[in-house]
Amino acid sequence: MFVSSVVVAVGVAYGAGVARLWRNAGVGQGIVRGQAIAFACGWLALAAALLSPLDVLAERLFAAHMAQHELLMVVAAPLVALASPLVAFMWTLPRGGRRTVMHWVRGRRAAAAWAALTAPATVWLLHAAVLWVWHMPSLYDAALQHDAVHAVQHTCFFTSAALFWWGMAHGRYGRMGYGVAVVYVFATAMHSGVLGALLAFSPRVWYPLYDRPATTLGLTPLEDQQLAGLLMWVPAGLVFIAGGLYFFAAWLRESERRTRRLSDSAQRAVLPLVAIAVLSAASCARDPATGFARLLERAASWSASVQFAEEMAKNEFVPGTYMHDLLSTAYEKLDALAQQIEQAEGVDAGARSRAADACRRMTAMIRDADSAHALPDPGALRAIELRLREAALAARGGG
Repeated sequence: MFVSSVVVAVGVAYGAGVARLWRNAGVGQGIVRGQAIAFACGWLALAAALLSPLDVLAERLFAAHMAQHELLMVVAAPLVALASPLVAFMWTLPRGGRRTVMHWVRGRRAAAAWAALTAPATVWLLHAAVLWVWHMPSLYDAALQHDAVHAVQHTCFFTSAALFWWGMAHGRYGRMGYGVAVVYVFATAMHSGVLGALLAFSPRVWYPLYDRPATTLGLTPLEDQQLAGLLMWVPAGLVFIAGGLYFFAAWLRESERRTRRLSDSAQRAVLPLVAIAVLSAASCARDPATGFARLLERAASWSASVQFAEEMAKNEFVPGTYMHDLLSTAYEKLDALAQQIEQAEGVDAGARSRAADACRRMTAMIRDADSAHALPDPGALRAIELRLREAALAARGGG
């Protein structure tokens, strides 16, 4: 009775929260239609596991009990987790209550605690521990004998699985974290598959309460256990593999989108450089010293661009492919600038030689780093940049 009341209350609360949210913000705002449909499907799976005749059958048939658990962990949990249930539940509160909850949730400590709890590694370990610990014979038999323990077991299975799927889909790196999610999802498929295989191939019955002379459907206790193991191993494993493939495809799409966006940004950034180059060429004909100074400033700007991108790469804000493209472009441009600086007319030969040597040192540094799939020394780049800017200032007559 208690379990059925909780299941019904969860469904009613989600529906009421979504209705109020959409009434205030518009249909599809905050929680999209697809999420509402996902929750409805997840709630039906939850009801099928806990409120249908399957729950009664699970007391006599281990395979039915396993099917019940798999419905909770690999069907209901991911669908409910992806449906933003906390948002819907928050909208069941009065306005003052919502503000209080939002103020607390947005606090630094609460946000840090939630981020730590839902980190991919944390939720993976938590779900794995829950799965293996509750399948220890002593705990499993206790759940079969006591309704309260059984309710705790189901709560642990569903909650840990929901946190696992939420952590995979909404990790701290967003969609770029889907690459990590692929690893954890396949790792979960492996360790849960191992547990299923151990049950399927065991020569003895693990749980004494299922060791009866005959079971429902005419299966022996060992055959019942083998069927349960196969349910955990094969159908559940296929769900995990499908989830892993989905995250892998989403990660590829996100990587491609970010690379394309960075490429577009780079093209927009190049246009001003082209304009500067045209103006510089025109200025060179009128004032050799000014044209020479602008060449040095362009070389220094490339150094600054590489340093900035290097800092972004260290913080994982840009992919490695972008850094490779930038470094290869930088050393090609710097090599060309070194030749232009060396061939500049109307400028002291010593100044031309020193500036060209600085460009070539920077070119070699960037090329070597790119070849080694590493990042150039930012301190050395900064030193050369300052030297070039000082030379440009001197060429303009300012130093």
